[in-house]
Amino acid sequence: MPVTVLKPDTHNAFVEQAEIAGAPEGPLACLRFAVKDNIAVKDQVFTAGHPLFADRRASESAPAFASVLAAGATFVGMAQTDAGGFGASTPQTKNPAAPGRIVGGSSGGSAAAVAAGHCDFALGTDTGGSVRIPAACTGLYGYKPTFGRVSNDGVFPLTPQLDHVGIIAANLGILECSAAVLLGSDPQIETVTDGLRIAVELDRAKLFDPAISDELDRAADALAAAGHDVLRLPVPGRENIAGAHGVIVLSEAAAIYADLSEDQRGALGKAAANALRHAQNLRTEEITAAWEWARAADGRLQKCLENHDVLISPTLPIAPPAVEARRIQLGGEDRPVVVGMTLLTCLANLTGNPVVGIPNPLSAALPKTGLQLLGPVQGDETLFGIAARIEADLTEAVGR
Repeated sequence: MPVTVLKPDTHNAFVEQAEIAGAPEGPLACLRFAVKDNIAVKDQVFTAGHPLFADRRASESAPAFASVLAAGATFVGMAQTDAGGFGASTPQTKNPAAPGRIVGGSSGGSAAAVAAGHCDFALGTDTGGSVRIPAACTGLYGYKPTFGRVSNDGVFPLTPQLDHVGIIAANLGILECSAAVLLGSDPQIETVTDGLRIAVELDRAKLFDPAISDELDRAADALAAAGHDVLRLPVPGRENIAGAHGVIVLSEAAAIYADLSEDQRGALGKAAANALRHAQNLRTEEITAAWEWARAADGRLQKCLENHDVLISPTLPIAPPAVEARRIQLGGEDRPVVVGMTLLTCLANLTGNPVVGIPNPLSAALPKTGLQLLGPVQGDETLFGIAARIEADLTEAVGR
């Protein structure tokens, strides 16, 4: 493939732009991709967003990167991240789809690179929603696989038991094709012709912005009109699961950074340094209770999916906050932005279920609000067929 001229990076999507041509033939030939700066690419920067590692270069490439390159895609650069993956806003990066609003995180550079047209898809990581959140903030498509389906080798860890390599893409077809490469599966989306058993989240705790709730209601009605069996149901413990997730992330991350000296900790990114200070105050009983809550939530979710093909929820409970926002209102409570952003996404990290995020075709917002489609564990390939059917049915309902 001939060398191309890389576009100027006016949104600070990249830590560093570079080009590595993919294999001359393959399912991803002619596509371009970026990689989050916590996934190793040989000889490229590998800082994970930390000033401490500003001069570090990867000595080997992560298997996820290698598989995509071998499938023909051309690498265009290392994308920005919240430091260490601690955060949901990637504050140094501008949102090409919604100026003045956060781009989301921690894979915000990956989303900005796709949204600005630098590439067709990007690799990111998702520990509490860090692929799905920026995809929703920029009107793009996101995928978090079943835990363990995609190797985490060569990934700078945040919480190894919750970390997933995922993808942000410009459309569902590119998302599925690139996911098939990571999964080692057939790149052809399964066609879903029969009606689906769909659970659509009911916001009993009143955590969603009214506009988000209205658009979710419209989606549920449209899917029922398209012939699907739609049931509205609350996700038990939704209002508390983010708290349990936060405790687990902090406790696991504290162990990863435990051997750093005080001077080294001072050279970490601000978000990471703040998070690790909070981690010092965690009590053993808090950590135990958080894992117990997570296991209970897992059991309830898998029980729900015994009777449904997919659970649909909003990706975000509110529109992307303004860049300067530090706290937001949810359910009448004042919460940190990172808690609000991960409120609806972190459950799937605790349970390991696959999720495909799509823009809601019925949304009037700019960018369109996101829907996340959560499927059974190991049902990734089937979930893409379900996502294609749901997107088509919602698109057909536009204007009715």
